Amino acid sequence: MKKRIQEIKIRFSPDELAALNEQVKKAGISREQFCRNAIQGVAIRENPPADLHKLIWEIRRVGNNIDQILTIANARGLLDVPQLRKAMADLRDVEKLIADAYSAVPVPRRKKKD
Repeated sequence: MKKRIQEIKIRFSPDELAALNEQVKKAGISREQFCRNAIQGVAIRENPPADLHKLIWEIRRVGNNIDQILTIANARGLLDVPQLRKAMADLRDVEKLIADAYSAVPVPRRKKKD
């Protein structure tokens, strides 16, 4: 059985409908879902750029490289380990900022190495 069986009819001026369609296109969701989100007070944000996932992947790849260097440096006592740890923390902060900019993008959390 369908949950949504109630229907309403709304009339828009051509300009209003164009503005609604533009916002719906930017959000990347249907008009119905857009209206439901607006009624429920959900923050509606633009759809993230297509290459956002690739950017996050690249940041993580760099982080993994830093982590490998950190592991070797720690074992051999060659490099400034605290400085590398700070670089890793900064990299994670950048990743979080990017993900937070687009709340619709689920970013799986990585397991921390002990």
